[in-house]
Formats: sequence, C-alpha cells, structure tokens
Amino acid sequence: MKKIGVREVASHARVSVATVSRVLADSGYPVAKATRERVLASVAQLGFVPDLVAKTFATSRTNTIGVAVPVLNTYYAKMLMGIESEATRNGLSILLSIVGNDHDRREAAIDQFLGRRLDGMVVCSGAGDGAMDRGPDIIGIPTVVIGQQPDAGFVSVTVDNHAAGYLATGHLIERGHREIIMLTGNSGWFDFRDRRAGFEARLREQGQDYTGRVIEGAFNEADAYRIVRHLMEEGTSATAILAATDRQALGALAALTDLEVAMPERMAVVGFDNLPTSEFLRPSLTSVDMPADRMGALAIRMIRDFIGPDEIRLVSQILEPRLVVRKSS
Repeated sequence: MKKIGVREVASHARVSVATVSRVLADSGYPVAKATRERVLASVAQLGFVPDLVAKTFATSRTNTIGVAVPVLNTYYAKMLMGIESEATRNGLSILLSIVGNDHDRREAAIDQFLGRRLDGMVVCSGAGDGAMDRGPDIIGIPTVVIGQQPDAGFVSVTVDNHAAGYLATGHLIERGHREIIMLTGNSGWFDFRDRRAGFEARLREQGQDYTGRVIEGAFNEADAYRIVRHLMEEGTSATAILAATDRQALGALAALTDLEVAMPERMAVVGFDNLPTSEFLRPSLTSVDMPADRMGALAIRMIRDFIGPDEIRLVSQILEPRLVVRKSS
C-alpha cells in the first residue's frame, strides 16, 4: 500500500503542500477556518500520520523573498529601493521577477517562488491588474500585495488614494482655482479610480461654483502632452490641471512650456507620486507623495516579523499621502 504523505493530503484537500504543512505544524500563519477543516478532514480520511516533515518544512528558512513587479519605471524603482534596503538590513535576499503587466507571467513568477520554497513573497500590483489565480490559503507562504488589488484575503500595503485626490484638489481650491481638469489613464483602474473619487468629492463639498472635468486616455507623457496642448489651443477656461501621475504631469508641463503658458499664473499643475525628478522640473512640480519606498520597506518588515520567532500576524496597512508644494501651483 502506498504511503500517504503531505503531498497526497494536499492533493486531496485541493491546497498547497505549504498550507498542509502550516496546518499540521500549527505555525500561526493565517489559514481560513474552512481550509484548515478541509485539510484536517483529508488527514483523517486518508489515515495520514503527521511526523516532523511538515514541521520542518514550515519552519525551514531560505532567507529569500520573492518580489514580482509589473515594470521597472521610476515609481517601481523607488519601491524596489525600499524593498532592497529593508531586506539587506534584515539579512534577507531578493529574487526579482519583472512580469510586464501580464497576468500569465505573474502567475509563472509565483510558481517559481513557490518552487524555490522562499520565505515569503511581495507582489507589487499594477494599476489595472486583475485578481491572482490563487488565494493566500492556496499559496501558503507569507504574501504581501503592494498597491490596490482585487484579491480578497491578501494582506496589502497601500496609500489612501481617495485621500490623495481629495488633498490635491483641496490645495488647488485653496489657491483660488474654480475650474480644474483631471488627467487620468483609465478611471476603472484602482489607483486612478480612487484618486478621481477624491477629486470629485472635494469639488462637491465646495459647491456648484466649482467645476471639474475628467479626461481619460493620458497613459504617459506623450498622451498628456497631446491632450493639454489641444486644450490650450481650444482656449480652455480651466486654470488648473490635476494629473493622476507625475509622468502625466511632466507631459502637461512640456505642452504648457512649448506654448509659453505662464505657470502657475495661467495654469497650475499638480501630480501624484512625487518622483525624484519632480523637484528638478521647471517649474518644480507640486506632487502628492505616494511613498513607494516606504511601502516596499513596510512589506518586507511585515514578512520579516511573521517569519521571525514571534510570528507576528500579517495585517494590512494603509499609509496617508503627503502633499509636497512646489512652484507649479
């Protein structure tokens, strides 16, 4: 008769080997009650006798964290700096996978991380990412998602994007602007959706004398340049532009500069992300600081705390945005 092992229990319970091992070792990792009961039921049905294998698997360490990022632009580079610095400080190594905003490539990266039995995983989500194929119970290792994401049950580190949109709009209103244009990519994407909601909420509070217009389709600098140039040549009466990212704000500044539009006297510009280049633009760009480096470092600390001797449970964190006022507004 074939010996029943952890893999057979995992297959029977439709979970990962890691999840079975954590349930048997009672490691403290947050496994849903229904999943835990299913694993224990499979153990009983198959007649599996637990030994030290599950305990060893659950407590062994590779001192390596897998990190999946969509792209390596300035924003994610800043995030990776926070991840790498915190990992180095804690004696951890990073296995990096660039998944290119591609769902299948992200799933393949997760497979690679699981195959190497890494200590944990950080998934840096893109604005338009969909849900991962597997939930945290199936993945079975400490996982933190950075950014807005639709994956119920995953622990995440995010910035309050609604508050960010509200804050930036309030700043423009305080500077005397009554008609504001918001440039965004796709308002269905999580970050953009919430920033837009904050923008609209602040305008509603101000009353009917204040108006806002949302223009979608600005996915990069070139799109923003084209849109803003067209608006100015049409003779828009708006006096401020709220760009959903600093990259879009850069395109807006370039168009206004080429048209010799006075900034901020005729047109003020505010962005999001507070990229390192923002203070060196002319005029220097007012931007809402979305602390990518802090989010990266926090994700690593959360995993470190869980895999450490105290096994501190993973809890989602929401960081507050900060407005950095410069000369563009």
